[in-house]
Amino acid sequence: MVYIRKLQQTGGKTGSSYLVILPKEWVDSQSLSKGDPVVLIQREDGCLIVDPRLPKAGETRSTTMQIEQNLRWEITSRYLLGFDEIRIVSKEPITNTQRNQLEKVIKRFVALEVTEEDDNQIVLRCLIDPATLPIGTAMKRMNLIASRMIDDSLKAYFEGSQKGAEDVILRDDEVDRLFFLIVREIRSAIQYPRVSEMMSITPVEALDFRLAAQYLERIADYAVDIARRAKEPIDQNLVQKLEPIVERIREMLSDAVNNLFKFSSKKVVSVIDAEKWLISETAKLRQHIITSPNGQPQTQLYVVDSLLRMGETAKDIVDLALPQS
Repeated sequence: MVYIRKLQQTGGKTGSSYLVILPKEWVDSQSLSKGDPVVLIQREDGCLIVDPRLPKAGETRSTTMQIEQNLRWEITSRYLLGFDEIRIVSKEPITNTQRNQLEKVIKRFVALEVTEEDDNQIVLRCLIDPATLPIGTAMKRMNLIASRMIDDSLKAYFEGSQKGAEDVILRDDEVDRLFFLIVREIRSAIQYPRVSEMMSITPVEALDFRLAAQYLERIADYAVDIARRAKEPIDQNLVQKLEPIVERIREMLSDAVNNLFKFSSKKVVSVIDAEKWLISETAKLRQHIITSPNGQPQTQLYVVDSLLRMGETAKDIVDLALPQS
C-alpha cells in the first residue's frame, strides 16, 4: 500500500517543524493510539522509516510448535526467522528418542540451547546478541574454514587419505552453522531497523552478505565433494599440475571476501583475470587427463570441474563488491 501525504508546517511560515499525517489504517493495524511513541529512522538513501516496534526491542520473540511435526524443518525455519525462544510442546510425555533427535537438530545452529524442559515441553533459546558476533566477523570465520577445507580436501585427495577426508566433511557442519547464523541476523536486520542500525549494516549490504554467505557455503560443499573422492594416492605428475590451480583459487577467494569489507578495484581485476586463467588451465588439464588416463580419469575430471566451479564462485563473490562512494 502506498500513501501520499503533504507536509504541514507548524507555527506559520516561520515555523521550524513539519508534520505529516499517518494513515489511520496503518495506525490501527499496529494497535497504536494517541500518545504512543514511534521511532523515526533515516536511511542512507534518504528514506525515513516509521517503526512502531522499537519500543518493544527488549521483548523476547517467542514461538510454539508441536514436537510431532518435522523437527528439523520447523526448528530451522523458526531459527532463521529470528525467534529468540522456541517452545516445543507435546500432549504426550516427550520420549528419550525424541529428546536425542532434538539434540542432534540444535547442534546445527550457533548459540541455540535447551534452557528449560519437563515431561511435556522443551524450551530452546538463542543465546547470542547480533552485536556480539557481527555479520562481518561470522563471514570472515566462514571464509577461513572454507579456505582450509579447500586445502585439506585436496591434500586428502592427493594422498588418498580417508581420515583427512572425514575431517573435511565434519568441518562442513561448522560452515553450515555460521551460514544459518548469518541468514538469521540478516533477516532480523531487514525486518527490524533497530537491529540494522545496531549491526551497522544497510539493506543493500545485507543482501550482498546473504549472497556471499551462500557462495561460501557452496565452496565448502565443493570441498566436501572432492574429499569424498579420496580413495588412493594419485599420480604425482597430476598433483604438480593441480597445486598451482588450488593456490590460485585460494588467492581468488581471499581477495573476493576481503573486497566485501574494503573495496579495491585492483582486487576485482585480479579475480577477473584469475578466472580467465583458471578456465584456460582447467581446460588444458582436462585434455591431459582424457588423452593420458591414469588411475581414475572420471574422478579426476570431476575434481578439476569442482575446482573450476570454486573459482567461478569466488568471481561471483567479487562481483558483489561495490565502491563505497
